[in-house]
Amino acid sequence: MAVLHRDDRREGYYRYRGTAKPDKTAVHAEKTRKLLRDNKQRISFNATSMRALSIRLNQQIAQALCDGLKVTRLAEAAELSRWAVRTVGLSADDVVPSGLPAEQRLAEIRQLKSELAELEESKTSLEDHRLNLLAGARRRGVLDDHELAALSGLQRETIRKITWGVQPEPGAIPA
Repeated sequence: MAVLHRDDRREGYYRYRGTAKPDKTAVHAEKTRKLLRDNKQRISFNATSMRALSIRLNQQIAQALCDGLKVTRLAEAAELSRWAVRTVGLSADDVVPSGLPAEQRLAEIRQLKSELAELEESKTSLEDHRLNLLAGARRRGVLDDHELAALSGLQRETIRKITWGVQPEPGAIPA
């Protein structure tokens, strides 16, 4: 931005070489884009980790059944129904007895279950954060629903439904 001004003290002009202040809406839109991209990546990583942990848990349950542990004890350790434990056991074909003690196997299953519970909690907090970001962006009107859908990984109608009536927490999108 160059503006010529007349200098009254001498003959000539000086040039103002300042820069225009950025538009607040554009700044908020860019911050929202970055936060939504990061959140989508974290949710994706969380989902991948949960799948891997679930597979390991299922393998441990199948191995424990093959080693001769009772379905009831496994169901209590894994915090699953007996039907789910039986289903996991029947779905594994390539399992051979390992000879590990039952208590060690149950401890591994409990550990995997607790890690899975921690991932569930982090998933819930990430989804709550995404909801606050979406509600704040819709309320401010900095991004349209289609761009929000592309950035969040949700469908446009889903975004409209889940953000309906939600008051974003203060500071959801930093100013």
